[in-house]
Amino acid sequence: MKDVEITDVTADSRTAGKGSLYIAIRGGSTDGELHIADAAARGAVAAVSERTPEAPPIQIIETENARELGCRITAAWYGGDETGRPHKTKLIAVTGTNGKTTVSYMLASMMKAAGYSVGIVGTVGAHMDGVDYDEGECASMTTPSADVFYRILWDMIRRGADYIVFEASSHGIAQHRLSGLPLLGCVLKAAIFTNLSPEHLDYHASMEEYFGVKARLFSDFAPEKKIINATGEYGARLLAMYPDAAAVDARGDGDAAFPSSIAERGFDGVDFIYNSPSGSFPVRVGAPGLYSVEDAILALTCAIEIGVDRDSAVAALGDFHGVRGRMERVGGSGDAQPTVIIDFAHTPAALEGLLRSVRDIAERRRITVVFGCGGDRDKTKRPVMGKIAAEGADFVIVTSDNRRTERAADIIADIIAGIPRGCEYAVIPNRTEAIEFAIWNADDGDIVILAGKGHESYDDADGVKRPYDERKIAADAQRLRRIMRGARR
Repeated sequence: MKDVEITDVTADSRTAGKGSLYIAIRGGSTDGELHIADAAARGAVAAVSERTPEAPPIQIIETENARELGCRITAAWYGGDETGRPHKTKLIAVTGTNGKTTVSYMLASMMKAAGYSVGIVGTVGAHMDGVDYDEGECASMTTPSADVFYRILWDMIRRGADYIVFEASSHGIAQHRLSGLPLLGCVLKAAIFTNLSPEHLDYHASMEEYFGVKARLFSDFAPEKKIINATGEYGARLLAMYPDAAAVDARGDGDAAFPSSIAERGFDGVDFIYNSPSGSFPVRVGAPGLYSVEDAILALTCAIEIGVDRDSAVAALGDFHGVRGRMERVGGSGDAQPTVIIDFAHTPAALEGLLRSVRDIAERRRITVVFGCGGDRDKTKRPVMGKIAAEGADFVIVTSDNRRTERAADIIADIIAGIPRGCEYAVIPNRTEAIEFAIWNADDGDIVILAGKGHESYDDADGVKRPYDERKIAADAQRLRRIMRGARR
């Protein structure tokens, strides 16, 4: 093998250029090995692959696992400064089924209030100090592919980030996207475990496997600080594995931090007392919902563990009003029209928590939920979510949501199979029509929940992601409702 000069590393043949090293990954929908010739035509000089094609157009580095080696190469490419010293930037990883995004943004807001420069990489994108990273995959993957992930981390490091908070998905861990972290030259200051409930069981063979992958964040990467929500079964098991971790437990068991004297302020937030072995103090969170309390305690515990000034952290939580697509109100609110809420809830636990939180706020107001389930994903959760929606809302509208290659009718049939007899529901496959129907037929003061899309700005069907602006659709429906109701008077 002759020496070649590498100028870039990429796992997407379409972005290869002169001097690129192409990582040929075998994915679920395509095989990167089939695109080696395309990468070469665009200027790539070598490729990492699990198989050497006949008459390869460029040098091939053959390996048993292209994902893992490609990740390590990419991380090493960006790791350390010119002198070989570690970067000053510290990393914080957040893993779990639900709550990763909110916990990440809460924690980042606290650290920023204390004077730190903070980058975030996760489900709703990558951002730092007013810079938004438009890297494509950031809009659809919780943990981006290795070449995108480390490129973003490197740029944040170059810009002087003190901390980078990133979401560690089970796919990202299982597919070795994080395996290059030790080579990056940054300390993994902390890892946070939020919770675990059924999700991605189309990818993981069982909940036990799913849990094992999540636990690898703590075993394989040796974070300096570990913060674990021990409220559920899997959190309690993880805490037993790492008894020195800082624990959060809503039940107030053991030495864990826990909330008390919870007082909701409607959609304006919630107050509670933070209790821990080191003391108790009042906290106000600007984001609504009981699950905001659990997320806030996790984020606040992490902030305290890594040395963020407590008063600054608490003040930041009071100014934190949520994340795009998480319990987000659209348009106006109040008694003169329905309140519309957009939320990313797309798992049984998330939908149940959302409906419970809204019910606590709504009291006797009528709640309509509009939701669907994604195609080519875990089918077992569909009837479960149908049951949860029917029991948590007054009226359910079952619709489409990223059906991908499945028929919408088949997904909807799976969902309604779980709706108990006697519960009110309607089937409107066209999501836009479902949203309009829900808003136009709601009474003043009712609540309409649009669940599943959250921050997403597309709909995925037949292999094409088409632009889809749920906020605009909801706002337009509210505006037309006001006009029509005004005309009747």
